[in-house]
Amino acid sequence: MSQTEFFVPSRTSQLFARAIVPNAPRTTNGRIVMFVLSHGLLDNIDAPMFRHIQQTLCTLSIASVAFDFHGNGRSTGTTSYGNYHDEADDIANLVQYLHSVGIPNTKHVYVIGMLAHSKGASSMMLFATKYAYLCPSLLVNLSGRFWLAREITMRWTQENQRQLRETGKFLWRRYGAKPSKSNGAIITGSEQQLVREYWISMSDMAERAGTDMGVVQMLPLHRTFVLNIMGSKDQIVPDDDVWEYDRLMRMAAPHADRVVTRIVPGAKHFWNNQRELEALDRSLVRWLTTVLPKIGL
Repeated sequence: MSQTEFFVPSRTSQLFARAIVPNAPRTTNGRIVMFVLSHGLLDNIDAPMFRHIQQTLCTLSIASVAFDFHGNGRSTGTTSYGNYHDEADDIANLVQYLHSVGIPNTKHVYVIGMLAHSKGASSMMLFATKYAYLCPSLLVNLSGRFWLAREITMRWTQENQRQLRETGKFLWRRYGAKPSKSNGAIITGSEQQLVREYWISMSDMAERAGTDMGVVQMLPLHRTFVLNIMGSKDQIVPDDDVWEYDRLMRMAAPHADRVVTRIVPGAKHFWNNQRELEALDRSLVRWLTTVLPKIGL
């Protein structure tokens, strides 16, 4: 197994990425097949979950690239609360880069799948419809939110809401090397990079609320398989979100086997303990074992 870290140039930033390639990776037409992994809100690829998933894929002889969205982790630029479409563009930029340039020391790669968590999962679905010609054969939606106009109960404090009314914005948290939890925000991943300020504005909230995830009906399900996974004790995303994804995708899919939805008993939103990760492994590996032969692998 080899691990390589590198930057991918995009229109406004440099995207930090980590590739892990097994010693004898699966190939198709002479190219190494890869999964792309995307994180959630203010997280990054140093979160234990992403390292664990890359190792799991490696045991199946599947190479992977995990990357930080712009404004997150070690990527440059700034991020915002409602920039789902911008993150979809990041994914497209990365896929095009991998197909044309490859990764350091490996030029010939081909993206066959994606796994994305939480906000990243919603961005992945937007990517897969906006850039259908780049959409890979396999999509894994891990704890993704469907109803973006619905906020988490008690996410914003009374002081946050007051500032929003009076000034149109508020500082929600600082994240990076010395993250602030002053507003009760949940700290995830390994936030050990540049300290940044995360402001929430009225326009950010409107952009998020106006993002329509119903576009999943336009996924290229004639050639794509989808796995939706959610924990039964997810404290961030209600379970009806995953079932709305499931319902709309099944309406659009030409065959029932194109969409699979799994609820993992006892698992929470961030998948940050060993028991949850092992349960995630079982769901992911069982599904991959079934669908890989269907796409010629």
